[in-house]
This record gives sequence, structure tokens and C-alpha cells, in this order.
Amino acid sequence: MLQKPQTTLEEVQEQFKNWRRRRKNRRAQIPAGLWEAAASLSGQHSVHEISKSLHLNHTALKDRIADEAQPQEPAFVELDMIPSPVAAGECIIELEKGNARMKIILKGHCPDIAEISKAFLG
Repeated sequence: MLQKPQTTLEEVQEQFKNWRRRRKNRRAQIPAGLWEAAASLSGQHSVHEISKSLHLNHTALKDRIADEAQPQEPAFVELDMIPSPVAAGECIIELEKGNARMKIILKGHCPDIAEISKAFLG
């Protein structure tokens, strides 16, 4: 799976500069995409550094970063468990996608791991 390259502070500064230059109303709200780009920098830079560089309200940016960090409700995934005649004993399946993790411990048989992976990873 290919990962999207990290956006740099300079790239986001350029995005904000272009948006500010093109907007017709000086009081227009910052588009959600720009807020997301700014918040995505929080892993590389402090909130202070980002807000100062992008000329954003420190508290508003801090709140947006905190909102994005909140764990989302896990989606329910229904799995059709068909016993495998080959495996016996204990089966442990651990899957990870981003911040989401799932661990399944089964005794007696192992299900089709490909189907579970597909359901979890999408």
C-alpha cells in the first residue's frame, strides 16, 4: 500500500498564500482542506510554529488538531466464521491500519485470514 507523501510546512504556506490572494471576501472562512493541511503538520511541527507560519489562530488550530486526534467509533465488521479442518489449537490474528488495531484470539480453528484482512483493511 502506497503512503501519501508528507506535506511540508512550506507547501502548506504556499496553499494559504494562494487562497488568501484569490479570495474575494477578506472575512471568508478558511476552507476545510486548508485546515486539514495545517493540522496534518502537527506531527512534524508545534502548534505555535504552524499557527505563526500560516498566520492562524493558535487556539482554533489546536482545537482542530485535538478533534482529529479523537478516536473514531470502530466500524462493525461482520465475519462469517467457517471452521478450517486443517488448523487446530489456538489462532491469533493481529491487524493494524493507521491507528486502528484489531486482535482476534480463537481456540479450536483458524478462519480464512484473507477474508478477515480484506474486511478490516478495506
